[in-house]
Amino acid sequence: MPTRAGGYPPLPPPYPLPKDWRVGTPTRIRPWTVVIYSLVVLGSAAALAFAVLGGNVGAATWWVLVFAGATLGFGVHFERAGGERGMPELLNAVALTRAEKRPPDSWVHFFRERGAGSWVSAWFTVAGVVSTAAFVWAIVRSVTTDAALALIWLIPLLLGALVVLLAGSIAIVSTWRAASFGRLPIGVGIGPSGVTRYYLDDTDDIDWARIARVAPTVSAVDETTGDFTPSVELRAADDEILLDLNISGFRAHAWLIYASIRFWAEHPEMRHELGTTFAQQRMDGWRRGMLGKSVGDRG
Repeated sequence: MPTRAGGYPPLPPPYPLPKDWRVGTPTRIRPWTVVIYSLVVLGSAAALAFAVLGGNVGAATWWVLVFAGATLGFGVHFERAGGERGMPELLNAVALTRAEKRPPDSWVHFFRERGAGSWVSAWFTVAGVVSTAAFVWAIVRSVTTDAALALIWLIPLLLGALVVLLAGSIAIVSTWRAASFGRLPIGVGIGPSGVTRYYLDDTDDIDWARIARVAPTVSAVDETTGDFTPSVELRAADDEILLDLNISGFRAHAWLIYASIRFWAEHPEMRHELGTTFAQQRMDGWRRGMLGKSVGDRG
């Protein structure tokens, strides 16, 4: 039986952690790191302002690159995969759709996607705005001072700044839309009938009978930080990829999503648990068995 302090008891993980996947500890913000980033951001911003006021295109280009690198680093430094500790939510499937048609299952275990955090979105936007403005000024300054040769590198840099600005803007808009009243959540649901990928305005429904194999994959492994980008491929008997799930950026650890899909794909005799608290308890036990004490008393 669960206890108030400990939750459901740990269960042996049904599958090992896939190769290159990590179970990290939740990222802790180190004060000295914040101080260093802050000093570099403020210092490069001040130097950039002085370079612009002095009309020095070369110095302005250098300092805007330093500023952009520092702000982007500040934004992503605390975003690491492997520290997720959340559980799926047992939800009525109708709440995840626009109720235009009846969903395959009444109740599903919904793994909610977090999306880009406000922290990283804000810093990407700041880097994009400042860099774009600085490079536009540098281009105009170069043209008016007969230094058009500088356009060879300034125009590509401007395009890069616009990409960063676009990424930050899209992240902010997506976060706002997802949090707005009436907006549908994005994520992955598993129920008695199969697996469903919920997008902002659409779904992909894959029946259990079609899934012959669940294959974990990984990309963008950073050996220094331990960060990684996990995904799961749902494959048919002829090895066709039915659904390629990028499961980074979820509230639950990628391993729990992978293990849950694979377990019920391989154990049809246990699918009667899906849509009930029994499956929730099983997944909570797996989570505690794999992630250990770092789970604590969080749901």
